[in-house]
Amino acid sequence: MFKVTNATGGYGKTTIIRDVSLEVKAGEIVALLGRNGVGKSTLMRYATGLIRATSGYVEIDGEMAPPSPAKRARLGLGYVPQGRFVFPRMSVTENIAVAAASNGFDAKKTVEEMLEDFPLLRPKAADLAGGLSGGQQQVLALARALAIRPKILLLDEPTEGVQPSIIDEMAGVLKRINADREIAMLVAEQNLDFCLSISERAYVMEKGAIHMETDRDSLRADKELQQELLGV
Repeated sequence: MFKVTNATGGYGKTTIIRDVSLEVKAGEIVALLGRNGVGKSTLMRYATGLIRATSGYVEIDGEMAPPSPAKRARLGLGYVPQGRFVFPRMSVTENIAVAAASNGFDAKKTVEEMLEDFPLLRPKAADLAGGLSGGQQQVLALARALAIRPKILLLDEPTEGVQPSIIDEMAGVLKRINADREIAMLVAEQNLDFCLSISERAYVMEKGAIHMETDRDSLRADKELQQELLGV
């Protein structure tokens, strides 16, 4: 239901990703693995329409994705960028509400749903997002992305700078939401344990291209591959 085909792009005259193709089926969680600098974040930004495409295209739920990131969001593409990028001078509630309202959903109802899904945010509901811890901001960024009721959710390094207890909680929430709402997910990560805990298969990137596709059991068993491609 989500496809990237022959994606080539980058920044200015610099090409970062070359001829990348991948697919996430309906209700599936897929990991996008690789060391720092291999192009995972650039591919995510390509998929959301945030960088210019030199070639290739994106499909969302069988439709060709329009150029505009906002229109891609309305088609059902959710995105949690690396670095979180919450609205720091807005409260937790306002961060969620504005995402819901901008995509035509009931803001009050969506806020309550997200606070139910992410109980650690409830005591912070009235607090400014900029005053939250890094882990709390990451959870808020995830809740805000889910507020648009996506069909496919892209997560870019969701565990970066997050304490282990919140990572475990995040993994549980993602698996539950995936099962209950059948939201497909593509998770770009270096944290192999996190990815293996939530995904059935993975693409491994190297030097701006897909180096290989593998399943969870094969990757877990191949320690040499883990060291060679992921440095773990």
